[in-house]
Amino acid sequence: MIGLEFLTAGMLYLAPTPVVATVECHAKTAPKINITPSKSMVKYDFTKTKPELNTFDVDTISPYGPNHHTYVSGLMSGALQVSHQVGFMHEKYEQVDQGCIYLKSVEVKVHIDPTIYIAKEYPKGSCMHSAVLTHERKHVREDQLIVNKYTNIIGQAVLKLVKSQDAAFGPYEIARLPFVQQNIENSINKVVKKYTDQMNHERQQRQQAIDNLEEYESIGARCPQSEQ
Repeated sequence: MIGLEFLTAGMLYLAPTPVVATVECHAKTAPKINITPSKSMVKYDFTKTKPELNTFDVDTISPYGPNHHTYVSGLMSGALQVSHQVGFMHEKYEQVDQGCIYLKSVEVKVHIDPTIYIAKEYPKGSCMHSAVLTHERKHVREDQLIVNKYTNIIGQAVLKLVKSQDAAFGPYEIARLPFVQQNIENSINKVVKKYTDQMNHERQQRQQAIDNLEEYESIGARCPQSEQ
């Protein structure tokens, strides 16, 4: 079960309104860019039977093809969550109906929360339990690699976008500030979504590569037929 969730949120900061005759917008500090990978501890569930595991949605395709009826002996379930927050600061000068908008921060988190399931027909200590566990840990490791890779890619892309623009925007009419902010957010959202979709696609390919016929046959070959 390989899932992906895409979340987004915004933060707003309001500055006091000093009395000024001419408005000039200058960023006080450079925006803070923070892109971090994170993961939960791997959880394990050995309580499900093979028929129960067979009801789970599995994104990879069995190498045996649709004409062969097989049971799921184990699987890795773990949603990838990509969340980001964009922080702004507004300065409003009501007496001249002008305002400035500053990009304060961009924070992106790429998170994995894996659970390994092994059919309870294979008790701990059995050959099949160990073999399936080794296989499912390969799926977890692949997710860890993909998260690390795309955390760096997304971070570089966001940093490049931010550097291509001035951190200060304006002055604008006060009524226009929400539209300017939305345009900035849309630009960042577009970059994050582009690489999130790319990550999801590559993840599917890399996870499918683990579930190959040679891998499945090697698991069966390592354990006595009576255990299977």
